Amino acid sequence: MARRKRRALCLPAFLKLLAAAGVLLGAAGCSALYPELESRLHAPPPGQELHPPPPEDVRWLRILGARVPERTRDGRAWDPPGDGSLPDPYARVLVNGAELFRTAVQSDTVEPTWPDGPSGNFRVAPEDWLRVEVWESDPLVDKPIGVRDIGRPTDAQRAASEIQVDLEGGGSLTLAFQPAHARLGLGLWYQLYSGSAFISRTVEGGPAERAGLRKGDEVLEIAGRPVRSLTVAQIRGALDAVPRTGLVLLVKHATGATERLRVHAGPIYPLFERFGAVE
Repeated sequence: MARRKRRALCLPAFLKLLAAAGVLLGAAGCSALYPELESRLHAPPPGQELHPPPPEDVRWLRILGARVPERTRDGRAWDPPGDGSLPDPYARVLVNGAELFRTAVQSDTVEPTWPDGPSGNFRVAPEDWLRVEVWESDPLVDKPIGVRDIGRPTDAQRAASEIQVDLEGGGSLTLAFQPAHARLGLGLWYQLYSGSAFISRTVEGGPAERAGLRKGDEVLEIAGRPVRSLTVAQIRGALDAVPRTGLVLLVKHATGATERLRVHAGPIYPLFERFGAVE
């Protein structure tokens, strides 16, 4: 009886040992120490020549302001008595008939500037057709104030970096239409594990991708120093402050092949739809 009892006690103890080992293994090799990290981007110094230059099919857009008629076309106040007589306008920008972005509503004004309106790099090819619309916000049904089909922006409008239009229905609008705004950096994201670092993604066409880095690459060395010997702060610092001569990385690709790459910080033109506002 004693021998059977000892065997019965051994199985739970063994399972507990396995469970403990599994926890240790998982902590050591399966979980990232940090959430996905991004290499730092910063604005280029004024006047710096950019290579590559802004792409032709990406423009920096922002509605700078508008002028709205004080009354509707038939002479009525925009809002009923008690709600203020001035309109509550918002604006839309459309490309090839599809909405690209719209502003928030700015209340009780005939000269909206929409200071918190969207501003950033948007994909607008030279052959695309632009349209702008200004609307009155209404609790029941929004009303159009004025619209204008811009069509394909002219060379003069591109050179001026803004488009001024008179709206059908009255009023006017000014749209900033500038070459894409750049940010400088490597354009990569990475995850840190215990003693290792992996590239999780890169900006399409950015410096990291042009240098040959790909999603899933393991970074073995940074500037000749093994990643396993570096602290988190040292890894982040190296990827955020790349010297002008570039940063040499030893990487192991998904195929198992290793390669030594030199990456340089360079211009990136982040799209609003993926990266948000760029000033």
